[in-house]
Amino acid sequence: MDYSKLFLFDGLTDTQISKLSKELSAPISFKKGEIIYSSTVFNNALGFIISGSAVAVSNNHNEVFLKKFSENMCFGAAAVFGGDKTYVSTITAKSDCSILFITETQLKSIFESYPITAVNYITFLSDRVRFLNNKLCVISCMSAEDTVLTYLLNSCDSDGYANIPKNMTLFAKTLGLSRASLYRVLDNLEKSGNILKENKNIKVIKNEKTN
Repeated sequence: MDYSKLFLFDGLTDTQISKLSKELSAPISFKKGEIIYSSTVFNNALGFIISGSAVAVSNNHNEVFLKKFSENMCFGAAAVFGGDKTYVSTITAKSDCSILFITETQLKSIFESYPITAVNYITFLSDRVRFLNNKLCVISCMSAEDTVLTYLLNSCDSDGYANIPKNMTLFAKTLGLSRASLYRVLDNLEKSGNILKENKNIKVIKNEKTN
């Protein structure tokens, strides 16, 4: 099992990673559709997707799509340190998956033995803060077009494709728009040259407005 691609172990040697992997608990398997974390049932641990994928939705009656987790991505950072008795979302296995959990005690031990991992963890949390700040920018946008475009820009992968919910109803709810408004805005953004719709994928075009 290759843990070298996990952000926490970035900068460690193969020997160090191999030693750590033997000290950690074995990954836990989940079946497609099985709840991994809920608002009240969760581990105070950082979870890494070793294989498969999972999705997070909000803990309210609308169950708004929040994020998809694929291989080598992690969740649960907000549940590791601190005494909160509830978790911020519900995480469900999107496919059969295997997850490595690293507890608070284990993290502290890793940080003490390999200080670079503490820097990696702080960097990850800092990136999350920036992401949340960008989300606040989306909420505070003046127009529906600005809201959608900002969201798409902030969710782009390295190839320019936006990571959005496949279900347009969930996508609209995430942005606080109606489905009709969302479709209208996407059409306008495509006509203005800001995006390119390719089947169910959306590619953001880096023009003067989006730079």
